[in-house]
Amino acid sequence: MNRLVVMAVLMVGCGSSSGSWVDQEVPTPAALTTYSLWVAGDNDVWLGGTSIWHFDGTAWTDVAPGAVVGFWGFGPADIYAVGDSSVRHWDGTAWSDVPATAGVTFTALYRVWGASRNDLWIANTDNSRVYHYNGTTWTVTTLQFVAADALWGSSSSDIWLSGTTDLYHYDGARWSAYQSNDAPRGAYGLWGFGPNDVWAAGSFDELSHWDGSVWTPEQDLGGGYNGIWGAATDDIFAVGNSGLVGHYDGSSWSTSRELGVRENFTMVHGSSPDNIWATAVDLGALKAKLLRYEP
Repeated sequence: MNRLVVMAVLMVGCGSSSGSWVDQEVPTPAALTTYSLWVAGDNDVWLGGTSIWHFDGTAWTDVAPGAVVGFWGFGPADIYAVGDSSVRHWDGTAWSDVPATAGVTFTALYRVWGASRNDLWIANTDNSRVYHYNGTTWTVTTLQFVAADALWGSSSSDIWLSGTTDLYHYDGARWSAYQSNDAPRGAYGLWGFGPNDVWAAGSFDELSHWDGSVWTPEQDLGGGYNGIWGAATDDIFAVGNSGLVGHYDGSSWSTSRELGVRENFTMVHGSSPDNIWATAVDLGALKAKLLRYEP
């Protein structure tokens, strides 16, 4: 089972955003699949699991077989998918393999982020490896984060990587462990809007904010978050265990329980404030869930 699927103690939340999360059709309703998710547009949604599925606004289509645990895109016709030992690229017509460079072996690929198609980063869950693609050649660096949990950057010279044991930052030249005591621990999600505005969502410090100088934890929010995404600095969603949803309105976070105690949100992503999707698992019924936010 995916590493994001972890149980949390049920805690009481207060009111969140005024919309609701509505169940959607899933491509494999009989399987307990933890989907990866990428929302490219109003009628352009991708799910990864045991295959790659695409939603065109009407129905889901199984587009390409093979495990996928992470997406990153630069437009509807320029999307990357990673999983296990493969990297694939969508050009608007078909998915194709992106081969490794001679001497580089893809293993346990998990999280992907890029500044452009000529500056793509992938972190894995096996021996702290980070892969970089310059559009032609792959290189690999070994750090000490054990297994990647989250990866996000604002530019080629400002990238954050959260792992099981460490938080790393890339400044355009090298990766450095962030060793201050204010570092968020166990961040399963990273999202931001610039080098001085980054959020970390996780199971220990709940939600933490980076202002360019220090990480500051938000207090009394319930904890147990697995993913975070925002349409704007005053419209951010974090999702987590036991149906937990946090929403930030630019000044404060509010929380609510949108699913049952045995239903864990795993990921959230969108293309606009009116087009936000989330994945989840129902551990009681042993099935995957897909939800869409209706403002």
